[in-house]
Amino acid sequence: MNSYSQALLAALLLLRKKSILLAALLPVVAFLPTQAQDLTPDSIANAVAVEDSVVTIPWELRVRTELDRLGREADNAYYHVGISVWDLTTDSFFWGYNNRKVMRPASTQKVLTAISALNLLGAQHEFRTRAYYTGSITDDGTLTGDIYVVGDFDPMYSHSDLKELARNIRDLGIQRISGKIYGDASMKSKDLYGNGWCWDDVPSKYEPYLCALMVERGRMYPNFGTYSKDASFHPAAHFAYSLSQELKALGVTATNGAAADYGMKDYTSAGRNFYTKARTLEQVMQRMLKNSDNLHAEAVFFHLAHLNASKYCSWKDGARQVENVLRKAGASTSYVEVADGSGVSLYNYVSPDAQVALLRYAYQNNSIFQYFYPALPIAGVDGTLDERMKTGNAYANVHAKTGTLEGVIALCGYVKASNGHQLAFSILVNGVLTAKTARDYQDRICEELAR
Repeated sequence: MNSYSQALLAALLLLRKKSILLAALLPVVAFLPTQAQDLTPDSIANAVAVEDSVVTIPWELRVRTELDRLGREADNAYYHVGISVWDLTTDSFFWGYNNRKVMRPASTQKVLTAISALNLLGAQHEFRTRAYYTGSITDDGTLTGDIYVVGDFDPMYSHSDLKELARNIRDLGIQRISGKIYGDASMKSKDLYGNGWCWDDVPSKYEPYLCALMVERGRMYPNFGTYSKDASFHPAAHFAYSLSQELKALGVTATNGAAADYGMKDYTSAGRNFYTKARTLEQVMQRMLKNSDNLHAEAVFFHLAHLNASKYCSWKDGARQVENVLRKAGASTSYVEVADGSGVSLYNYVSPDAQVALLRYAYQNNSIFQYFYPALPIAGVDGTLDERMKTGNAYANVHAKTGTLEGVIALCGYVKASNGHQLAFSILVNGVLTAKTARDYQDRICEELAR
């Protein structure tokens, strides 16, 4: 039997599985082209009479047939769907549905941020919090100048780090500070929230302060349990205050015995560096992707923004860097809007094709992929996918970033098909009223890709 006949036979068998009567199909054979005349009613009957394992439906035909069915389901849905699937093994487009349509990405925006950062900065790029002192330390332990802590938007800077910094100051032999403790947050713009963030949700766990110098995500000292709603509150000034309190607990005070005075001021490169706390992009990216941490994503985004800016970089600087990488990946940026690094902003727009182009770019560049792929949530195993796709072929197979906003459920990443091919996919759902509806739909698509 030739390949044409084999494919058609497979299609007929697929229809049989859909409960279409074989008797209704047999007359079709009479109208087949000459090259398929060896596909006789007897050969069909013999094939369907044996076990299914005797005849294998071509993987491409089976998967595309099921995806087409899911596409027709989306045609009749009240919500909007965009899907793109790329076969990375053959490096070819596999299937799409509204794949060029522009939609909101929610937290799958973090995929753009992470890949761009790995490409432009590298996995070992550092987020460095540095401390300096000016003046001199007298024999009686008095610092005749000031202490500056210069922030580099480390989203992981903790209370234990702050205590470590305080001990470093004490260990310099300082017992009294005649000047002030200053927080320097000049690495990024003075805006404390993201472009297009909803004002009534800030500050919060999901829309935290965005400041280059913060301890424990900018929450209140001493227990760091809550965010201040006071309009005069500033995370960098609060950092300096918190440090003054930790120093006082160690016996390091102002000259009058009270806690050292504090404030905010840009460092002018006139002092001595005595402390640096550094974390790598690889470390920051783990929580950014596995747990969809918005603060971590914005920190990475502003490090992209800071790439070509000395101080006070803005979200626009970050957007330009992400768009540059999208173009390198072969994606059109004509219909892409980058407003922030986390996907919180309602001003972000992207197409499934653009996301898949970047996933493909990462896959083809091992310096990116070796760090990006392990940081993605794994279906049914960890991160934001730990409760999804806990059974079936998608389980522990799909490595993908989730996205959730009001009315938006998104998913993009990688899955290995049963034929051994690695696939990249993006499934964007907008205008959905119930998150479960969209997630169930996405999970069924992933199961078909993995089957």
